[in-house]
Amino acid sequence: MSKIFQFEGKGYDLGIIISVVFLSAMGMLMVYSTSSVYALEEFKDPSYFLKRHTIYLAIGFVCMFILMNLDYRVLRRFVYPAYIFGLLILILVLVPGIGDEVGGAKRWIDLGPGSFQPSEIAKFLLVLYLSHSITKKKEKMNTFFVGFVSHTLIAGAYIVLLLLEPDFGMVVIITMVLFGLLFVGEMKVSYLAASGVMSAGLLILAVMSESYRMKRIMSFLNPWEDPLGSGYQAVQSFVALGLGGVAGAGLGDSTQKLFFLPQAHTDFIFSIIGEELGFIGVLAIIIGFGVFVLRGLRVALRASDHFGCYLVFGCTMLIALQAGINMAVAVGLFPIKGLTLPFISYGGTSLVSTFAGVGIILSVSRKVVK
Repeated sequence: MSKIFQFEGKGYDLGIIISVVFLSAMGMLMVYSTSSVYALEEFKDPSYFLKRHTIYLAIGFVCMFILMNLDYRVLRRFVYPAYIFGLLILILVLVPGIGDEVGGAKRWIDLGPGSFQPSEIAKFLLVLYLSHSITKKKEKMNTFFVGFVSHTLIAGAYIVLLLLEPDFGMVVIITMVLFGLLFVGEMKVSYLAASGVMSAGLLILAVMSESYRMKRIMSFLNPWEDPLGSGYQAVQSFVALGLGGVAGAGLGDSTQKLFFLPQAHTDFIFSIIGEELGFIGVLAIIIGFGVFVLRGLRVALRASDHFGCYLVFGCTMLIALQAGINMAVAVGLFPIKGLTLPFISYGGTSLVSTFAGVGIILSVSRKVVK
């Protein structure tokens, strides 16, 4: 047991810890601010979402504490069952009667008291497997079949299941993380370039094959064309950010959260931060994520082995991409996706799995090469 859990040794990366604590504190503050009126209207309790968010946050911290004190190399023993488990939960969410359909998408499994989103767990399990596989095949990563095809097929199984839900935003993130890991794993650039072109073509076909995706693209290009329909969320997000100005309207004084902007406490919490705390608050959040990403990349570059390097790089990239896309959606730089803002948005599975990812990063940080 002492070989698995190591409570002594080199310290954790302080920059990561500080940034995570800051973003989590901002999350608690803004979840209450954005959800209290809605919670009072729907559940007769203004603290309804805050209470649940606090529970998820506590579970997340426990997971992080366990994993940060776990020797990350032990995780390699479980990569195959972990990958299979990820496949199973992604399949289960598609089974009628098990998967909970909301807005035409099956992304959640109802557990009675709550629900969980399999894709949020599966993405980290996939990074774990890919990190192990790329390390194991390090000497053959420049070959087409062993290096490129095998890893593309492994990730492709997850991607196909996510497309069936559908969860297009998560597909984009996982595809980008796959390419990122193959790149740092020294895959031939020519293979990545060719697959990038192919992926772009498939992306265009996927968008054109569904009318709702085309509608999202058109509303992204010109949300003012249908401000009360397909462009409604984007327009209301812009209004929120515009009302905030430099210093903001004041904490709790948002008008857009009063049923004008849907998902104010989840997908569009960044917009309400902009309205209540202004450009200063937005900049603070961006800096918080910036510190986290830079320190995460530093840990990856200084990891004592390839597995730790790829694992930290993958986990950091997952969190960074989700945060970046969420914020880009809020300011109109990306089509609307159902993605939460890590550490800040209300969302149990996303919050807990993100903290688990941070725990893995911190575990690796204890063994970096100084």
